[in-house]
Amino acid sequence: MVVVISGPIASGKSTVARELARVLERMDARVEVIDLDDVHDELVATGQPSSPATWDLARGAAASLANTFLDQGMAVVVAEGSYNTPADRAAFSDHLGPGVSPLYVTLRVSFDEALRRAQADPTRGRSRDPAFLSAYFAAHEARGTAPESDLVIDTERESATSAAEAIARRIRSQPT
Repeated sequence: MVVVISGPIASGKSTVARELARVLERMDARVEVIDLDDVHDELVATGQPSSPATWDLARGAAASLANTFLDQGMAVVVAEGSYNTPADRAAFSDHLGPGVSPLYVTLRVSFDEALRRAQADPTRGRSRDPAFLSAYFAAHEARGTAPESDLVIDTERESATSAAEAIARRIRSQPT
């Protein structure tokens, strides 16, 4: 099983992914989490310029990593990051092994809450800047309807734990 968690900046992707791993591990499932930002950063560190093409390469590399984890016996691989457009998702899913169909989870958050979260997080860079985040949210909304997801969670109303538990319930209900 591959779970893809997407959503705008500061929607809680990393937090929900880590919590989902904890919930599933308590159920004795072997789980790995792939952070798309980390995969992208590795590509940039090797000399690739950061660009939309680099992000697509990172999505393909994340899928290859997911395949490796599944081949090593992981029950669930959670990929979290910017998988917000059909092209983003295709760059990932086109590199998954045969028969692997991801469960797509989209997190929702308002600009005001995202800004509050980003500014409270000292590890964030430019996403703490209101002008940058505002432009990002405007572009995100201008793209229109996000790709269809199997599960949509409002992280302003749901805690990371309740979001993770909802995803875990959805995983358990999937045919094996």
